[in-house]
Amino acid sequence: MTTTQDPEAVAATSTPPVPVSRGRRVARALRLGYGWVVVAAAALFLAFTVTRRAATGRWHWSILLDSAPPVLLVLTPLLLAGAATAACGRRRHWAVALAVAGLLPGVDQLGVYPAALLRDTRPVPAGAVHLFTWNTNYWGMSNKDPEAQFAFLRRQNADIYLLQEHVIWLPGSAEAGYFPVGDDDKLRAEFPGYHIARRSELVTISRFPIVAQPLFGPAARQPAGTPFAEVFARDKVLRTDLRIGERTISVYNVHVTVPTAIDLDFLDPQVDLDEYYRRKFTWRQEEVAAVTEDVRRNPYPSIVSGDFNATSAMGTLDGLRAVTRDASDEGTQVLPLSWRFDAPMNFSWDSPLAGLPLPFWRIDWTFTRGAVDVHRYRLISAERLSDHRPQELWFSVR
Repeated sequence: MTTTQDPEAVAATSTPPVPVSRGRRVARALRLGYGWVVVAAAALFLAFTVTRRAATGRWHWSILLDSAPPVLLVLTPLLLAGAATAACGRRRHWAVALAVAGLLPGVDQLGVYPAALLRDTRPVPAGAVHLFTWNTNYWGMSNKDPEAQFAFLRRQNADIYLLQEHVIWLPGSAEAGYFPVGDDDKLRAEFPGYHIARRSELVTISRFPIVAQPLFGPAARQPAGTPFAEVFARDKVLRTDLRIGERTISVYNVHVTVPTAIDLDFLDPQVDLDEYYRRKFTWRQEEVAAVTEDVRRNPYPSIVSGDFNATSAMGTLDGLRAVTRDASDEGTQVLPLSWRFDAPMNFSWDSPLAGLPLPFWRIDWTFTRGAVDVHRYRLISAERLSDHRPQELWFSVR
């Protein structure tokens, strides 16, 4: 039997819908919008990191993509994944998925050495050779204190010194304002008994005899009498063959061309940015390829050290890495960083970033090949004399 309910009774017993307040509606709309913002940010970062990974070392504009500190390639997607937890519904899942996907292209390029956590500082064997490498940050700048730099170098008591940017530069003069320091007599007085080799901006100071200085790559194509500014632009490797005991070892003092000038005016209509970055990219590839080929053909044990102006995330060093060993594998620093530490920047133009320390990059490296045993490797403080941290290496030749 069917019972018909009284509509008035039903109405009296039903719970009326609770009206949603305007504040809650606004909050929900904001949360929905926030979710889409996080999704969009994660998608943009994924596009960036995939493009960067595909283009690095292959496309001249990748120089700008590669300028991001490698630590951000991991930190950014992790922050985006954390931010996604505050989103709601499907937007949360999409944001997390995109953030994790954005982590993958750069996670192996962070430049981290986990094994350093398990490695104690071992004693250096007697007779090990102490090599000290340092980009001096335009040694000959007028407001630098060369005496402080010489005192700093002497305190290291190294057997071999590799110096980069031992040069005078006029700030704001772009690529034309480089001049030699001309302090050979001072160097000999500060390092009596050492052997000294100099070319372009590079200086090698060695307790061991220098038996040869082979020329190769772009520097070998420069005719005699080339103006110093042009020499500085293309002569970026100083190879010295040293006689250590009964063995000969090749030491490469390297300063790869900078990918972009800090004083470059992007708004200057007279600057052809595409030509500029194509030229910089080509020069950098030529320099690293020349070192790689020379090391590969070299019958002597080799050490390649200096300022490569390349991070662990750049494809610039892939070829060199393939034929050498990274000295950091024997270090005790998990995340070695070497550049833009606190130091007088010596830049005269109006730039908010000129004097700001941003120590998030590692662009100074040391590689070995052949019968070279690395006993200790580390990056140390430059004591505010340069924005680059010096590299220290103790090694033996088998």
